[in-house]
Amino acid sequence: MLNIDYRDYIPGQRERFKYFGLCAVGLAFTGWLFFNSPFAAAALALLAIPLEKAWRKNRAASRRGELSSQFKDLLFSLSASFQAGRHMREAIGEARENLLEIYPAGAPINVELELMVRRMGAGGESEREVLFDFARRSGSEDARNFADVYYTCLTTGGDLSGVVNRTAEAILEKMAIRREIDTLMAQKKYEAKLLTAVPFLILLYLRFSSPEYLTPLYTTAAGHCVMAMALVALAAAFFWSGKIMEIEV
Repeated sequence: MLNIDYRDYIPGQRERFKYFGLCAVGLAFTGWLFFNSPFAAAALALLAIPLEKAWRKNRAASRRGELSSQFKDLLFSLSASFQAGRHMREAIGEARENLLEIYPAGAPINVELELMVRRMGAGGESEREVLFDFARRSGSEDARNFADVYYTCLTTGGDLSGVVNRTAEAILEKMAIRREIDTLMAQKKYEAKLLTAVPFLILLYLRFSSPEYLTPLYTTAAGHCVMAMALVALAAAFFWSGKIMEIEV
C-alpha cells in the first residue's frame, strides 16, 4: 500500500486521459467560437498541458478537504478508546473498525488507518513515527497539531483523552465556520460562473442567428485584437473571482 501525499495529486492514466480530452475539446471550442480559426482552436487546445498543474492542485485541495472532514471522526474514536484505557496502537486499530462502519473502505481516512495498522504491525514502526508521517503527508494543520500534542502528552504524561476531546471540539468549530462561509459563498460562486458563461452563450447565439454581424471580428486584425482582449479579460475575471472567494479558516 503506497503512502499517499495529499499535498499533490497524481492522476491515473485513465483520469489523465479524460482530463486532457475534455479540457482540449473545451479550449478548442473556445478558440473556434472567439476566432473562427482552426489554428486558434489548436493553439488554445494546447493550453490543456500547462493547465494540468492547476487541475491537479484543485484535485489535491478537494482530497485534503475530504480527509480533513473525516479526521474529526477519527479523533472522536480515539478519544473514546483513550477513555476506555486503550493505548494509541490499540485505539488506532479500534478506529479502523469504527470508521469502516461510517465511510467506505476506499475513503481517505480508512486507507490511512489501514496503512497505520500495517506499518505498526508488520513494519514495526512506532505510533509517533506513523502519526507524524500522516500529519506531514496530509497537509492538514489539524493533523500536525494533533501529532505534536500527542508527542507532548506522551513525553510529559499529560491528559491525552482530554486533549483529544478539546482538539476535536476545535476542529468541529472550524468546520462549522467553514460550512457557514461555503453557504454564503455558494450563490456568489454560481453568479461568477454564470457571468463567465454569458459571453460564450451570446457569441454562440450570434454565430447561428446573425453570422454576418460577427464577420468584422473574424476577418480583420482589429477584430482579432478585440476578441483576444475579450477572451483574456474573461479568463482574468474568472481567475480573480475564484481567488477573492478563497477564504481560509
